[in-house]
Amino acid sequence: MSPLSHRQHIFLRLIVVPIAALLAAHIVFRQVFPGQAGYYFPWAYFLTVATVMLSCWEVNLFIFRWLDGRLPFSQQPVRRLLAQILMGGCATLLTFSVVFPLSQWAYSGQWPPTTTVVKGIAVCVTLASLLNGAYSGLYLIQAFYTERQKREHEVLSTPVILPSTERATSTASLISISVLNGQLRLPIDQVAYFYSTGGLVLLVKSDGQQITTRFSSLPSLLDTIDNQYFFQLSRQFVVSAGAVRAVQDDVNRKLIVTLVPALHKQDAGQDVIVSRYRSLELKKWLQAAPVN
Repeated sequence: MSPLSHRQHIFLRLIVVPIAALLAAHIVFRQVFPGQAGYYFPWAYFLTVATVMLSCWEVNLFIFRWLDGRLPFSQQPVRRLLAQILMGGCATLLTFSVVFPLSQWAYSGQWPPTTTVVKGIAVCVTLASLLNGAYSGLYLIQAFYTERQKREHEVLSTPVILPSTERATSTASLISISVLNGQLRLPIDQVAYFYSTGGLVLLVKSDGQQITTRFSSLPSLLDTIDNQYFFQLSRQFVVSAGAVRAVQDDVNRKLIVTLVPALHKQDAGQDVIVSRYRSLELKKWLQAAPVN
């Protein structure tokens, strides 16, 4: 399994949240189903559960990414898992205690009774367990995926691993990037682009190899690399000029940039949408970018 993109995370929310809210509203709270006497769609509970789920989802995802930058699974897995459970659970309960009664009041015009709050806590604890378990599992799957890609694309000229430092440095022909087990030093023309997903920043080499860096977001990476050689296309991609294979006009003055190699080996290229606010800047950068 390859890393989920930002768009895939959005689609996952749009699918999971309405289904879970529908089930919880009927099974946990209303307990009256279509075809039974007195049935009506429980909009208040449905909207309340959906709001609470989205809020808890975002809080747990923020905590996961925050912990990922400070306590990676690869370094101290047991401690990280305990911190994930404790912080995720506490944050979810805190979020629930604020969002649930406010949502119930906003959608139904009254504060929830004690029995409803107790049911909500049960749903909340279940939600926290599922979310933290899912994202922990996703992280481990991504780690296995990255390691497999590394073995598949391993070449004879393996870059030298230097003692770990916190900052990436570059020269006219070489770049050093902080990775999980040290400092990776390689020619700039071997770096295709950097890809951010799920609190991870992957270095994608020109041969398709994907390496997990020590950065948790693109802003922290951008402070360490030379913008003469790299350009931020979007919230997920920072690219080198050598990775750009095509630039096409899109609607509303946007651009479609095709990168190689693609994140998935079966794809010929990786298409990235560039906003109209960065389009002109990208064209100027491509004209001025040095050829390695």
